[in-house]
Parts: sequence; structure tokens; C-alpha cells
Amino acid sequence: MSAPPLRRAVVHCGSHRLRRMLVHFSYANHHPEGLVYPMPDTTTAPVLDKEQLRDLVADALDLDIAEVTDDAHFTEDLDVDSLMALEITVRLEKEYGVKLAEPELASITSLQGTYELLDRKLRENR
Repeated sequence: MSAPPLRRAVVHCGSHRLRRMLVHFSYANHHPEGLVYPMPDTTTAPVLDKEQLRDLVADALDLDIAEVTDDAHFTEDLDVDSLMALEITVRLEKEYGVKLAEPELASITSLQGTYELLDRKLRENR
């Protein structure tokens, strides 16, 4: 007796944009627990978490996380020089998979400004 074929169901994710992800359902004799294994959704951009961003910036600047407040100005309050700013930029691009243009770098003056820029870039890339 051959194994029954896998069934496929299409799951629609997102509000206005239609994304499809195939989910394979196996019969109980294919997997004893009858588990469902969804394929990873590679169409979504990384989720932006402000605390993760704070940790990344604090690590790049070699500061305590508590020092990197939402409104702390990088150059005036945290003594960030151009080399440290470049380090932050490189880490942001690598971590979030975005390319920051030179005019956009002007908004990287605080954690809040950085968060807003990344949020906008990630939404544009979706």
C-alpha cells in the first residue's frame, strides 16, 4: 500500500498584500503525531524591536544599555564620533538587511530617529 499524497492548503497572510505560504498536512500514518510543518515565510521583513535596536547601538558604542535612551543625542549626549557613527550604520545595514543612503544618515541622531528610519525602510521593502 502506497502512502497517501500530501494535501496542500494555501494560507493568506497580510492585510492588503497577498502572500502565500504552502502548508503541508500529513496523514497520521505519515507522522505519528499528525503534526503540521509550515514552510518559513521568507517574504516578510525582519521585525523591528526597539529594545533589540537599543542593545545593538549600545554594543556598537560600548555603552550600558541604560545610557542609550530614546532621546539621547548620539553626538552631544553619547559622544559618538564619525567612526562610531559608521560602525552603527554598518551594523544596522547588516542586521536589518537595508541599505541606508547618505541623506538618510542625517536622521540617525538618536535611538528614536534611528528606529523611525529603520521602520520606514523595512516597510518600504515589504
